[in-house]
Amino acid sequence: MNAADTETLLSAYDALSVTTGRMLTAARSGDWDRLVSLEQDCASLVASLASLEADDPLPVTLRERKSALIRKVLADDAAIRDITEPYMKRLESMLGANRCEQRLLGTYGPSLGA
Repeated sequence: MNAADTETLLSAYDALSVTTGRMLTAARSGDWDRLVSLEQDCASLVASLASLEADDPLPVTLRERKSALIRKVLADDAAIRDITEPYMKRLESMLGANRCEQRLLGTYGPSLGA
């Protein structure tokens, strides 16, 4: 891997790290629309990383930088999941109750609640 390719790869990891940091900020503030938008950006960055990776090993200092970025991305991801999973479970519960109500209304008609 030449120097330009290496820099492109590490820049992509930097961009991914920045994006997951922004995702964490959005999750902490409950800005779900921004989180979803950033999640799409994150997916694009991950897809581009797949094409940038090479079999050639990086020099130790660059490998350490890459590892640090990956650890930060994984830590952000874990923190985001810690925030979003309870919200998603509440949402799933509300949707499940709504589906149950819709089935009951479909079976017994709207007079059930009257």
